[in-house]
Amino acid sequence: MEKIMTHVMQTFPSKVPLVAFATIVLHTLTACGKAPESAATSLPAAVQVAVSNSLSGKVTLTGGKPATLGQTIDVGGNPFCTGHGKLTNPLWRVSEDGSLADVVIAVRQSQRASNVSDSAVTIDQKNCEFQPYMTVVQSGQGVRLHNGDLTFHNVRIVRHQAGTRSEGENLVNIAQPAQGDSNTHTFTAPGIYRLECDVHRWMRAWVFVHDGIHVTTTGADGKFTLGRALADGIYEVRAWHPMFAKPLIQAVTIHSGKATADFKFDLSQSFDS
Repeated sequence: MEKIMTHVMQTFPSKVPLVAFATIVLHTLTACGKAPESAATSLPAAVQVAVSNSLSGKVTLTGGKPATLGQTIDVGGNPFCTGHGKLTNPLWRVSEDGSLADVVIAVRQSQRASNVSDSAVTIDQKNCEFQPYMTVVQSGQGVRLHNGDLTFHNVRIVRHQAGTRSEGENLVNIAQPAQGDSNTHTFTAPGIYRLECDVHRWMRAWVFVHDGIHVTTTGADGKFTLGRALADGIYEVRAWHPMFAKPLIQAVTIHSGKATADFKFDLSQSFDS
């Protein structure tokens, strides 16, 4: 079970309506299905893992364009969120040639690295969106959750149920009523986690917590580069995207510290088919 380690820095503005604040706090404290906190997860020892490009490749989507690609989000006339212009559904980021962004590339049996930054990775709530949409960390790393908007947000952390589109267990729900509010959550258990905002229901982001440091994501061009060294050998490499129930899996041979691997997702196998 995921260990909850959340550090808080919050201020409470006088402009937040008392009723709205009380409603969110009550909802936060009584979150339906919240998983019980458990004993600390024992992390494997971290070792020095050289910073060196080892695995690269590209991920594409075949079978056409998703129906929800570029879909405008209905913010329900929210006065703050409408002020930022059109919000686009982040479920899919696909280029004209089928290049697929926000795909997680992870190497099985990866080691935790000791030579990582002490600073937590930041996920911001900005312009009524989580930014970035996809974040990857190794187990034991902290993620800083920040409210960059001049409006009330909250962050519900859900342990995602693999193979589903939106099932999972609620772990913690954090109110962030003021701009500048910040909470750091340490993810100790490997797995996939969703971030959701109950105030603005369209807001969602993902945190992929890997066993070790050998994990990365594809960019807008569908390309990825794993920036940590791998010893020569055969590795199982997985490509995961939240719109597919199952990851794609390849056996990849690292030779002289390098390898390439390309993946193709079939739209007909997605939740959007």
